[in-house]
Order: sequence, then C-alpha cells, then structure tokens
Amino acid sequence: MDIGSLESFVLFAKLGSFTKVAERRCRTNAAISAQMKKLEAEYNAQLFKRDGRSLVLTKAGEDLLPFAQYMLDLNREAKQKLEGQNAPIELVIGSPSDYVNGFLLSILEHIGSTLSNVRTKLLIRPTAELKELWEQGKVDILLYSSVSPIGSGSVVGVVKGVWVCSKRFEDNHDGKWSVVLYDETCLFHQHAVKGFRELGIDFEILSTTSDSTALCYLVEQRSIIAAMGDVSMTPNMRTIEDSRLPKLPSVYLMVEVSERFPSLGQENLAIVLQGIVKNASGNRLHDSEDDGVACM
Repeated sequence: MDIGSLESFVLFAKLGSFTKVAERRCRTNAAISAQMKKLEAEYNAQLFKRDGRSLVLTKAGEDLLPFAQYMLDLNREAKQKLEGQNAPIELVIGSPSDYVNGFLLSILEHIGSTLSNVRTKLLIRPTAELKELWEQGKVDILLYSSVSPIGSGSVVGVVKGVWVCSKRFEDNHDGKWSVVLYDETCLFHQHAVKGFRELGIDFEILSTTSDSTALCYLVEQRSIIAAMGDVSMTPNMRTIEDSRLPKLPSVYLMVEVSERFPSLGQENLAIVLQGIVKNASGNRLHDSEDDGVACM
C-alpha cells in the first residue's frame, strides 16, 4: 500500500482534477497519473472514468474512497503516537527572580547531564504563586525561600538578608530612608517594614517589584537602598552597615523535585546546587550549620 498514492486519490475525490492534485502536492500531472495507475493495479480495479470532458470516480473508486481515508487516518495516528514517544518531556522549573542568574543556570546544566530528551520551561514568579502552582502539580522543580528547613524540601544553603545600595551611595544619611523592596510576600520586605515601624524610623517605599533585575537597576541608578538576599547582589552594589536600619533575617534556600523526575534526586540536586553556585557567587551562599536563621 502506497500512502502517497492514497493521499493523491483522496485529494482527487475532493478537487476533481489530476491537475489540481498535482498543483496542491507540488508534483507533475504525469507523476499523479502514474500514482493512480499504480493504485488501480494494486487493487485490480478501474477507479476512474470519463464523464464528458471530466474525470470522475467509478463505482469501485467510490467504494475505495472511505477505506482510503480510513487508512490515511490510521497512518496519521500511528505517526503521531510514535512521534509522541520521541517528543521531549517538558520539565517545569519555578523560581523567584532573585535566584535566576546563578541557580537556574546550574540546574539547567545539571539536568542536561542527568536527563535525556527533556525540554525545560522556566516560570519566574513570586514564591507564593509558585507554591500554589506546585500544589497543583504544575511545577517539577521549585526553588524558594523559607524561614525553616523543616518540610518536604531540601536545603541548598542559607541566604543572608542585607541592606544594599549603589557603590556611589553616600553614607552620610540624615533623614528619611528611601527604599525599594520586593513585593509584600517577600520575607525581606516583611522584616524591613516591620523593623522600620517598630524602631520608629522614618522611611518611604518608592517602589515594590517581584523582578530582581528591576530592583537591582533602581538601586544602581538612584540614591536609594533595598533589602535583599546577598546572593542576588550585583557587582555595582555594596552592603550597608548602619545600626539605624532594621536587622534582616537569613533564610533557607530550598529546592523540591516532583515525583515525575525521581532520577534527578532531590538531595543530590541540592548538593550539586550548593557546590556549583557557592563557587559562582563568590562564596556568598552559606552553609546552614554556619549561619543562624532568623524566624518570623
């Protein structure tokens, strides 16, 4: 059975002309005519007849048509099934934007060396939104911050909360602090606002964002400060040591891996991330036993 001939035969039944079939299939009239003769020889039946100046299907051709369409449908389903088995498996990685640069690159490198035939999809969202997606089974690898190492996730390390500013920032501050913060779900945001209010320190929030790139850009370009994890600092930033500023917590960086990808090994992935990213971040990623973590 020649699938190409069957496709031309079914197309003729729709278009009513070898010429139109040839144009549609980018073939010559002679090639289509040869296909139809081959089909007639295979089924030992005359499939076409003249009706005036037109060529139409014979009774045998009309009888063959539904079977030809059925065989084409079966062939299409078989191809889709086999192609689906070879299609890449999609692995969804969720992370807050402040962990994108070093951590996600490390994960992608590890996945590439551990799994085959996998395509990754990155979801860069606030932690609260990512956890909802995780509960719905829509995320396969989840990076997030936590005040406690207890839970289903594995500890990658400890991220210290720091106040940061541009390297050009003047330290002779006297008056209201102008700050930019991550959104309200961020632990550093919550501690910063709570600390300012408890200490009676005058401050104003100029902007909030869930995008680490935007926050860093604002800090680098203006005389403002921000509360963030030390692993997210850029080369154009420095930390501020000022007793008038609220103390920020350290948090655990956690990773979770869904049961769909057991070969990744959650504990193994945490160790891989800790080693690779600790070197890449200039040892700013701290071991959990070395640093106390302030709780909410």
